Amino acid sequence: MNARECAFRALKRCTQQGSWSSQTLDSEIRRSSDGSESSQRDTALASRIVLGVLQNLYLLDFYIDSFAAKPDKLDPDVRNILRMGAFQLKLMDRVPPHAAVSESVELCRKYGYKSACGLVNAVLRKIAGPCPEPDSLSVRYSHPQWFVSRLTALYGEQFAEGFLAADNTEPAVDTHPGFAEGETYVQDNAAWEAVRMLSPQPGSRVLDVCSAPGGKSFTAAMMMENRGEIISCDIHEKKLRLVSEGAERLGIGIIRVFPADAGEYRPEFDSAFDAVIADVPCSGFGVIRKKPEIRYKTEQEIAGLPAIQRRILDNVSRYVKPGGKLLYSTCTVFPEENDDIVSAFLKDTPTYSLVSQRSFFPNTDNTDGFFAAVLERKV
Repeated sequence: MNARECAFRALKRCTQQGSWSSQTLDSEIRRSSDGSESSQRDTALASRIVLGVLQNLYLLDFYIDSFAAKPDKLDPDVRNILRMGAFQLKLMDRVPPHAAVSESVELCRKYGYKSACGLVNAVLRKIAGPCPEPDSLSVRYSHPQWFVSRLTALYGEQFAEGFLAADNTEPAVDTHPGFAEGETYVQDNAAWEAVRMLSPQPGSRVLDVCSAPGGKSFTAAMMMENRGEIISCDIHEKKLRLVSEGAERLGIGIIRVFPADAGEYRPEFDSAFDAVIADVPCSGFGVIRKKPEIRYKTEQEIAGLPAIQRRILDNVSRYVKPGGKLLYSTCTVFPEENDDIVSAFLKDTPTYSLVSQRSFFPNTDNTDGFFAAVLERKV
């Protein structure tokens, strides 16, 4: 396979069609790879380029716009080729500058942009030298200004910069042997810690209302010593297959999958569970390291989430037995989806009390950004 061609096709789909990077990369790699050792190296390079460009989009465009004569006239494909070249020149240390430039020019030729070859060559040669420094955190770390302003207002500029920098690091990859044999599974420490806070007991009955792909259900099952019952639900029935397959691979026998909408009341679940896990749909701003395109969401796109989250929390709170516990969690870092939801719920629902809550951040905890609150039903 040709790593840069694979990366170019994937970036075109991500930046121009709104495709998710992980699925797009997987499909382009399957299309291009022949399974050879060299193909595996190309796969790693293609992945690094695509994720790196998406992580640093504003910064790369800043470099390009600093040297291109008419940056607003650039064809979107040519801009992606320039982004790829600029990323290799400024943010990768193992790609010789001449290779980054020449391969970018070759992409122009191959994909029908011969007239842009001279421009690409000239701009990238300038980018290879000294470049101006951006004067804003938004450009330097490639996050929307509204996001940077919000983060700074909440946590201060020093914390915000650390958070933004952490978002642009490569996430740790679990390479422990035994995955295929069911001896291990991959889960972020924050998600594991959230289930530990809930502390499901052996022999108990647990409901995981937004379970796919199953990590929290698996962790709960292990803490329960594979004794009791876990009903793992999800609104997307196809995704439940991931839960079933994961449980089978890990040798977990107490998980039963069930298609259900967490926001719709099911009378058969009323007061039926010792513990309920509600890892609700959220903006995902805590997992930007793993899904870099999430950072480019607008305020308008996420405005309706707190209402959905509160509706789910209100609904599933009815499923907990008196004396039982409810875990509310998200993979985001803004209070309107986290602390504010829990505080308002407790104010409106006197039958519940707060047991514990915690926020996690990539720059201070070396985990995903995450929020977890354990609530107890008193009566």
